[in-house]
Amino acid sequence: MARTLSSPGSGVKERDKKLLLAATRRSFTIIVYALLIALAFSMIFPYLWMLANSFKSRTDFFTNPYSVIPMPPTLSTYYDALTIGRMGVYLGNSILYAAAVLVVQLFIDSLAAYSFARVEFPGRETLFLAVLATLMLPGSVTLIPTFLIAHGLGLTNTFTGVVLPGFAGAFGIFLLRQFFLNIPRELEDAARIDGSGFFGTYWRIMLPLAKPAMVTLGVFIFLNEWSSFVWPLIILSDWKKYPVTVGIALFRDVNQINWPAVFAGSTIVSFPIVILFIIAQEYIIGGISLSGLKG
Repeated sequence: MARTLSSPGSGVKERDKKLLLAATRRSFTIIVYALLIALAFSMIFPYLWMLANSFKSRTDFFTNPYSVIPMPPTLSTYYDALTIGRMGVYLGNSILYAAAVLVVQLFIDSLAAYSFARVEFPGRETLFLAVLATLMLPGSVTLIPTFLIAHGLGLTNTFTGVVLPGFAGAFGIFLLRQFFLNIPRELEDAARIDGSGFFGTYWRIMLPLAKPAMVTLGVFIFLNEWSSFVWPLIILSDWKKYPVTVGIALFRDVNQINWPAVFAGSTIVSFPIVILFIIAQEYIIGGISLSGLKG
């Protein structure tokens, strides 16, 4: 029988092709990682720049505003932010507003979502579509009617007037409804066999299973309320009730804006958001993916 012998040159060429392919893949991976690092740095640099400039004196900032190294660093800007800028008062107000909206909206949205997902009643789908339709309305459209209603109810310049419009949200209802639809009905049937009613099943069974979605929605609610600016500015007239967003906008000297102190106030304001994300990050991916239990 004749034997087929491969030439030494063909083996070398095959090896060179594999080495070239491996080198190409390695180069592509390096380029992708370099681009991702550059993109991440471009996103985090403004925050680092703000943080660095919050430790500068006013003279140092105006001398070299683009430097990220304070020469020398100072904490007087944080003192100015808390005293002259009254950031402590504004921070307490924002925490109070955000916490109230967070608790009430989570309860209302989850209860409404559970009803849309599990309760059969006439016009359910039509009502749900009407709720979703409100997502298409920009805030500027409903701003004046909301203010007129609040004014008619005597809620201007009050805590209730600030938080009441945020007590329910169509996005939260939609998010939680999709999560509840993925939970097997057998769990609810078992709870009802054990004597649990509608609210008991919702409170003891559904809410614990929806923890990832609840935490994710809670982060969104807190961020939205924390960054709210236009509505508190319109509904409030007493500076002692202003949230941090309005407080920072009003934080300026008579002759010149004290930018390092403004950056110090902004850094203080960002701390609760960073802490919230660190605590809730393990739930966020699971909540967004809506990967409930499978029956």
